[in-house]
Amino acid sequence: MSLTDSSVLVVGGYGTIGRTVCTELAERTRREIIAAGRSPEKARSFASSVNGVEPRTLDVSDRASYADALDDIGTVVMCLDQDTPRFAETCLEHGIDYVDVSPTDTLLQEIESFDDLAREQKATAVLSVGLSPGMTNLFVTEAADEFDSVDRADITLLLGIGEAFGPDTVKWTIEDALGSFSVRSDGEPLSVIGLTEPRVVNIPGWGRRRAYRANLADQHVLARATNIQTIESRLCYDSRIVTRYLAMLRRTGVYQPVVSLLGVDRIVRLADAVPFGSNESVIKVEILGRLDGRAKRIERWVRGPDQARATAIVTARVTEALGPSYPTGVHHIQELFSSTPLSDALIEAGYTVGRSEQCGDIA
Repeated sequence: MSLTDSSVLVVGGYGTIGRTVCTELAERTRREIIAAGRSPEKARSFASSVNGVEPRTLDVSDRASYADALDDIGTVVMCLDQDTPRFAETCLEHGIDYVDVSPTDTLLQEIESFDDLAREQKATAVLSVGLSPGMTNLFVTEAADEFDSVDRADITLLLGIGEAFGPDTVKWTIEDALGSFSVRSDGEPLSVIGLTEPRVVNIPGWGRRRAYRANLADQHVLARATNIQTIESRLCYDSRIVTRYLAMLRRTGVYQPVVSLLGVDRIVRLADAVPFGSNESVIKVEILGRLDGRAKRIERWVRGPDQARATAIVTARVTEALGPSYPTGVHHIQELFSSTPLSDALIEAGYTVGRSEQCGDIA
């Protein structure tokens, strides 16, 4: 493969996650990195600030632009949350490797259906790349291998409301993460609603917090990929007040009317102007099961500032490693990668990666 053919197209390349992906890849590889998005001005402005990055215009909603955008591309990194899987399908049709950070499980399932296509075209797709989903998937599956049997896995995401989230992240949280969905509970599907059924979690650096159900993709992907009887994901914010206020809106039936009244676009703008809160986020998984007839619990976590940056670092390392030695087809991150090199990259970047375990009597 020539250097040109191995070019990496980062869609959303000048956005919150994409710009770090581009910068990391440009610094660490010899491949040409292309920052793509709808705005040619923003793409050019960002590319001019980073050596080794070139701009390209691409609107994933405009199918007619795909051919030009994918010319001479070896790998696509998708840093936007899409409404349809059409662009992913086109990449795989052209034998282009594909990496996606999307947290939306309905989209991930649609891309999973392209597994045969990817194999036929000798392309590899890696889904669930980032922190949650991503590192959470790896932590759960790796810990599960240390048990004779696993009873449940609990995943918690604490978000700092002072972080400069991209508009896609805010819209996804409002429209998808806090809606109605189904989870696996005691081996059976259970319909639940976001922002309900709090669970008290001891979060590293933040103490005991109430975290509420959220439609995070990791719980769904792991339910399809493992035999763990109960898998649940929950969400809270660094501000207890904000977390409880949102839960109160849901409990009193006011949440959806408030969203409808303000409108998603206005909420996105308001979130961008929030003057308080930290920029730290934490992902934590807790796996409870049995080993040699005794109860055992393993906890693993990542803590640090700027969740988007951490997601980008994981994404860049996955993209950098991806090559002919990896199997073709559509895979989630835990099927192809180990958490160790990704954890090392996060530690090198200033994040804390931790683990604890307890055996015997577990409260």
